[in-house]
Amino acid sequence: MTITATAAGLDCVVLPPRTGNRLVLLWHLLGTPGSPAAMAAALPLREVDAWRAYLPLPPVPEGADVLVDRYAPLVETALAVLPDALADLRAELGVPDGPVDLVGGSAGGHIALLAAARALVPVRRVAAVNPATDALSVVTVNDPHYEWSPRAREVERDLRVAPTITAPVLIVRGAQERPAMVPGQNALARALPDARLLDLPDLAHMVDTPERASAVDREVGSWLA
Repeated sequence: MTITATAAGLDCVVLPPRTGNRLVLLWHLLGTPGSPAAMAAALPLREVDAWRAYLPLPPVPEGADVLVDRYAPLVETALAVLPDALADLRAELGVPDGPVDLVGGSAGGHIALLAAARALVPVRRVAAVNPATDALSVVTVNDPHYEWSPRAREVERDLRVAPTITAPVLIVRGAQERPAMVPGQNALARALPDARLLDLPDLAHMVDTPERASAVDREVGSWLA
């Protein structure tokens, strides 16, 4: 059964638990799956006895600068509304205070990792699928000829995932991951005190087939359950 909930003005897709009363927050990719409903279908995490709330990413803003105008505002907007969204979900679903699990893919994974690193909400566990870990990799993928301004370098520093996450972190990575993303993922996994880096042989950057989604769902579900 799928239900909807409104949290901080966001329309979320929610899958209820069997008996549990903890909460998992999930962010979709900017590619595939690219919406809360699509993420819920791809990663239902049925083995996790918890409320699973799939939050929408903000719309990509307009602007010529891929980092300063578009990517950074999207990420920071998602992070800014997170505490209020969590409070609203707790109230609407009847979930008590306590640490939550954070899950995301690609840009959604970047948001999950930054939320944990900045301690925006109490976190039990994190699972990130092919995540961005910094803005440099995002820019390299999207604009190889990007011209770095002083403002862009400041934004890039702000969007680095600091190794301050104390909760256990799982990074699920595809063997066909975009090469620009790999060094940051490796470095973060080495730097975190409690991290596991898992490479899936048939996964690309997008979770774009039922078989790939099933493999990711199995690993993330096991990590959170």
